[in-house]
Amino acid sequence: MNFDDAIAAHIKWKVRLSQFIDGTSTEKLQSVNVCKDNLCDLGKWIYGEGVQFKPLPHYKDLVTKHANFHVCAGNVVRKVEGNDKVGAKAALTGDFSMASKETVTAIMELKKEAAKA
Repeated sequence: MNFDDAIAAHIKWKVRLSQFIDGTSTEKLQSVNVCKDNLCDLGKWIYGEGVQFKPLPHYKDLVTKHANFHVCAGNVVRKVEGNDKVGAKAALTGDFSMASKETVTAIMELKKEAAKA
């Protein structure tokens, strides 16, 4: 996986969740799956090919930030499932946005470290 592709994929989550909240999404997101950090492409890479970067300090940070990202994304979906669109929008602009930024930063930091290794 390309680090830049991982960043782009995670930035797209905000659009995906916004569409899900608005009811315009063609995806059938389920909180039980969205909250898992090993089902998306980045998660599969982290626990697969990306394990080669485990000795680097920012690998663990990425694992932690990425897992939190999915907890927050799952929370947004859970609120939609409970017909709480106002709460879902608040979660999207609050905790989810912060977790998204932290995940993207962690990817960029690992990318820098990997380039030096």
